[in-house]
Amino acid sequence: MKNKKEIVSHILGIIAFLFLPILLFPHPPEAENILFAKPTIRDFVGNALMLGFFYFNYYYLIPKFYLSKKYVVYFLVLIGFLFLICWLPSFVTGRNIFEKNVVPLERHSPISSLLEAKMPPPPMESSFWEEIKHHIFLYGIVILFSILLYTRNRLLKSENDKLQAELSNLKAQIHPHFLFNTLNSIYALAIRKDDKAAETIVKLSEFMRYLLKDSNQNSVSLEKEIAYIENYIDLQKSRLRNSVKLDYQTIGNFNGKQIAPLLLFTYIENAFKHGVNPDEDSVINIVIEIQENHLKLEVKNNIVTENNRESSLEIGLQNTQERLLMLYPNTHKLLISNANGIYTVKLTIDL
Repeated sequence: MKNKKEIVSHILGIIAFLFLPILLFPHPPEAENILFAKPTIRDFVGNALMLGFFYFNYYYLIPKFYLSKKYVVYFLVLIGFLFLICWLPSFVTGRNIFEKNVVPLERHSPISSLLEAKMPPPPMESSFWEEIKHHIFLYGIVILFSILLYTRNRLLKSENDKLQAELSNLKAQIHPHFLFNTLNSIYALAIRKDDKAAETIVKLSEFMRYLLKDSNQNSVSLEKEIAYIENYIDLQKSRLRNSVKLDYQTIGNFNGKQIAPLLLFTYIENAFKHGVNPDEDSVINIVIEIQENHLKLEVKNNIVTENNRESSLEIGLQNTQERLLMLYPNTHKLLISNANGIYTVKLTIDL
């Protein structure tokens, strides 16, 4: 979608730039059709050349010469293109800039001189400088704009590469932590010789596929993320049996939505890891709601006695908050409260 928008914006910009002379520059009032007047054709050709130079400068000259600090070569190439942009439009419209427009001196009789004096002077052709000065001005703007645009995009790419490296590092820390907890769940079922052990191994294979393939992407379908969460909840229900009272709801249509992987899961996993104790009443409420492009997650669990808090889960929570800040910097809101024995997470994201 982004590439399509860029292509459309480029096409609209090219059309606007090519027809700029018709909109801004004055034309002789005696011209019947300004579209085919020589000044219009000259400016149209000049602007077309400048557009070609813009892309050539952006994609070749700047990285090849400017960034390599070959300023002399770069300057000479700019001068050559300036001459081409000034000369070719005039040549196309039938004017040779190398020919001097000399008005021949003729002898006239006094009477004819008086008659010519009363007649209006013939229209004078504009000087070559008057014809090309706006081309030179636009040419300078094109050079400056292409350099600034290239520098800006290069900085954005550098920042994006740095962001992707940080995200990859965060995901790499989440994967072993998640796998360790999932294997513990399956181990508990195997110890009890639960018939659901085989089913949970199948679910584990789906988890591994998600971790190794889907979670490495920048975004996944929200449907897949929800299915992944539901598989995890089923696994926990099989392991915990009746030791926890679970209320899980999904509201809305999740079709066609995208989300960064493993964002919602971390807070749900946290509820099962720190909201369940076989010796106490354990309650977990999970609500995932989608309204248009607004996603809401609410997780509540009662605070139970914990012997040892796992540092791996703390890393997972911290990493998830950092990913939220990087991926949804101004489009998410996270509220975490710990009051009256209830741990509550409220997360809203504009997808």
